[in-house]
Amino acid sequence: MKPPLKSVAVLLGFAIGAVFIYLSISALDWASVSATFAKAELSWAIVALFFLGLAYALRLERWRLMLVAIGSKSSRKSLMAPFLGSFALNNVLPLRLGDAARATAFQKQLDVNVSGGVATLLIERVYDLYALLLIGFVSFLSLNMTQTSLPAFNYGPILAGLFLVLVSLTAMLVFPRAFAALGLWFRRGPLGKVLPKVLFNFGIRTLLHIARIGRSASKLQLMGLSVLAWILEGFVIYFAAKALNVVVQTGASWLSLVTANLGTLIPGTPGHFGTFHYIGAQTLSISPAPITETILVITLAHFLIWAGVTIAGFSALLFHSRTGTLFASRRASPASK
Repeated sequence: MKPPLKSVAVLLGFAIGAVFIYLSISALDWASVSATFAKAELSWAIVALFFLGLAYALRLERWRLMLVAIGSKSSRKSLMAPFLGSFALNNVLPLRLGDAARATAFQKQLDVNVSGGVATLLIERVYDLYALLLIGFVSFLSLNMTQTSLPAFNYGPILAGLFLVLVSLTAMLVFPRAFAALGLWFRRGPLGKVLPKVLFNFGIRTLLHIARIGRSASKLQLMGLSVLAWILEGFVIYFAAKALNVVVQTGASWLSLVTANLGTLIPGTPGHFGTFHYIGAQTLSISPAPITETILVITLAHFLIWAGVTIAGFSALLFHSRTGTLFASRRASPASK
């Protein structure tokens, strides 16, 4: 992206984030805010942080398995700084610059070349999308519809469509080479003349990267780690609700996690302030709980996630910078690159 376009993208993100922050603040009933905090039991926030730590430990293990699959000999300790640091940088810098730093600035720790590091980040996103869609599907099914504020509607076709997407995505992760061959077949057909070739090439390369990693790392293990990590992170919202004594359906906590994170695909601020809060709170309010209370729950959950990851990430980077080669993998093999 050229510098002028980067500036436009950053300004657009801040503008969109500001709109969502305004929408969230304008929905608050300040008398209810005071009443909610008056009965808060914030000790539950410590429990939430424990589950958040477990979630990121599983994500670190998933990334390590991906790197090992393409020849890396890095340990969990050597990967901690680039992994947590990238999330911390994403939380304070625009354009997800933390991801770029993870793939390019820590090659010695990753023990793979830049293209290998970028491939693992891309595959992380695919597994995260799969996990979020699966959790969202199950969470919606778990809702007691008579106790929600959702309108009377036949959700069957929507759920059936989402189920087919999940089945297709599962098959793609388990049999990526078959889907890559299918993509090549489509590219040579009429559809290839309509859709940009760059889109086909990107998808095919991603599938081939998934296939390469899947030869050494268990696909089911990577899928399981992804789902479990997001389930654990959903407990942050669940315990944030308990901390503020807000009564919500259990399934709604995880459904709001899904919609809030999918909502971060909308351009926004670093750390996704505004978009995460508004979309997550609107989803959680179907429980039904007052929107003021759900905004406070999501705000507390987002603060715990943002602050916890940012502090842990910059602490890991600081320790890495002070200890120098201690974080480096001393068994790095140039042949693996």
